[in-house]
Order: sequence, then C-alpha cells, then structure tokens
Amino acid sequence: MESWRDEVDDLVEGLYRSLGELPYDPTPHHLYTATDLYATGEHPFTGSIDQLIYRRARHANMQTVPPAEALAQRLHDHGITVALDAFRHGRSIVGVMGGHHLARGSEPFRRAVELGAAVTQAGYCVATGGGPGAMEAANLGAAASELSNTRRGELVDLLAVAPSFADDPDHFVGVGLAVAQEIPDPVQNLAVPTWFYGHEPSNAFATAIAKYFGNSEREDGLLAIATAGIVFVPGGPGTIQEIFQDAAQNAYETFGSPSPMVFLSPERQPDYWDVNGVRPTLEQVFTDHQRNQRPGWDKVSFVSTVPDAVAALG
Repeated sequence: MESWRDEVDDLVEGLYRSLGELPYDPTPHHLYTATDLYATGEHPFTGSIDQLIYRRARHANMQTVPPAEALAQRLHDHGITVALDAFRHGRSIVGVMGGHHLARGSEPFRRAVELGAAVTQAGYCVATGGGPGAMEAANLGAAASELSNTRRGELVDLLAVAPSFADDPDHFVGVGLAVAQEIPDPVQNLAVPTWFYGHEPSNAFATAIAKYFGNSEREDGLLAIATAGIVFVPGGPGTIQEIFQDAAQNAYETFGSPSPMVFLSPERQPDYWDVNGVRPTLEQVFTDHQRNQRPGWDKVSFVSTVPDAVAALG
C-alpha cells in the first residue's frame, strides 16, 4: 500500500523545515543498491552518501535526540520495510549468518562464497546482514552463482588485494565495487545492513540493500524474512545473538512454523558447534520445564559440507 506516503506528506514538509535538508529520503520508495550508497573517485566510502547518513545517524543517536530527527528515521525505516515486503513477494529466502572478520581470499571466505552460490542454485534467494566477511562472501556467491566455480574463484582473487576494510576502507570498497562490475548479470540477492554499524561498509554484491537506521528492527526483520531457513557459519557475538534469537522465534513459533537452522562447521573442525557450546545450549533452549521438546528442534542440523547444508534446508 502506498497511501501512507500521502498521509505523511505534510508531516515530512514540517520535518524538512525543522531539520533542514536531509541526506536521506524519509519516505523511500525502493531498496538501495551499492551505487546509491557509494561515491565514485578516490573516496568511494569516506566520501559517500552512506557515510554522510551515518554521521547524521550518529549525531541523532546521542542522548538528546531531536524528536523530529527520530521521527524522520522511523519513517525511513518504515519505507524500507514496505519496499522489502515487495522484494520478498514470490521469493523463498534463506539467510546466511556469520562473522564480519573473514578476510577476503581466506579459505573460510571462499567456502562462504560457495555456500551462497549453492543456496542460490538450489532456488533460494540469499539474504545476509550486508556487511563484510561471511556476509560479503555469501552475497558474492549468490550474485555470481551462474558463473563457473573457477570464475568465482578468480573474483575472490581480485578481492583479496584488499583483504580487510580496517586497513583502508576506501580501497576496500573501491575494490568491491570494481569486482561487482565483473559479474555481467548478477542473480538477485538481498542484504539487510544498518547504520548502527555504519563504520562497516555494506558490501557491493547484494543487488538489493534494505538499510535501516534501527538495528533492532533490522535484526528482527532479517530473521523473520528468512522463512526458508538460515545457515550459520562461524562468527562472533553478533552471530551468537542471531542464533539464539532465531531459536527463540522458532521455539515460540513467533512467525509461524519453525524454519530450518543449519550449522555449517569449519572444514577442519567438525566439532566446532559443540566446542563453542552452541549445540548443548540449543538442546536446553528447545526443551521446556517438563522436559518436553519445543517446536523447532527437528529443524536443527549440524553439517560439515556445503551440499549437506543445502540439503538440510529442504
């Protein structure tokens, strides 16, 4: 429905009078692309509209948040949700969750690329948190899923000249944008990042970017739209949070029937999810106070290969 935009036109005009010209549209009509967010030239990241919005968001998120600014950001996020709902229509979405720390060119990065490709080839639409690391790898694999394994490997080789955004974010983003141009007809896939973590570049390989101001809305939404399941690869505290948030949503059937939770172990550490405590803790999560199994435990799989991860989604 588009009527909500008409209803807030007068309000938006008042916001402009109160706030001045905003670097973002408070009533967006579509999801972003990487070219919407990033600049051309020597400073594609630090000189981008993305970073201008991030600086604005950081200012607004101080303790003295101007009410008009907070309202403008809420309106923006509502518009993104409407556009995201339109993108989701007719698509079976699988989330890929994992850490932002994976260096381009590393073996875990390459494996996440192949995971994204395999999930897409199985007929799903890949969705990630949109950042670097495992998220970028999965989006790259999805976008380039119609290319050969060899060609995807070559694209990773090109990316590897800028392994981490921490070294030089402009070079990191510039290389990503250049490599994305090497994919002639990228397959549709999704990223759902946030300006809450705006210091991390949103990756260039998602064809649709649902970027939010509110991190909690973004996290809830990302887990909710992955109705065909989520594949988890190793990550840090953020990934652990997503695992148990997804488990709670499944156990309580928050969004209907539980969806698959697939845990892909590192190639050389098949007991990874046992050692880090995820598997035994999940066993407790899915057991109620009467020792009965809660909904969703039968949807949990621990696998060691990419083909097994895709098979567990079915």
